[in-house]
Amino acid sequence: MTVTELTTIPNPTYLFEFVHEQSFKEYLCVLNNISTATPRFDEFVLIDGVDVTFDYNGYYIYNIYEQQSPGNLDPDLAVSLVETGRAEVIEIDSPSHEYDSPIYFNIYE
Repeated sequence: MTVTELTTIPNPTYLFEFVHEQSFKEYLCVLNNISTATPRFDEFVLIDGVDVTFDYNGYYIYNIYEQQSPGNLDPDLAVSLVETGRAEVIEIDSPSHEYDSPIYFNIYE
């Protein structure tokens, strides 16, 4: 992401808004920029189930707002929109548990 180039306030936190493209359900969280190469890109870590819990896999429209408050979750109270884009949430396949057992045929007379 490249939010630094449009950021206008010092030491901002960033409000992330995700809107699912089919259900239109909104998800909000505040993240800090952890990038050490901000002239080239900005890096954020988002942990599903910790920072935000997505109910659906699929595509989301995201909006990123700059703000002073580390706790504000209202986009209307943020300073300004610094980036918008599209993200995909996918579920990592969990290993399947298969059991291989011998088949026995019993004949009862």
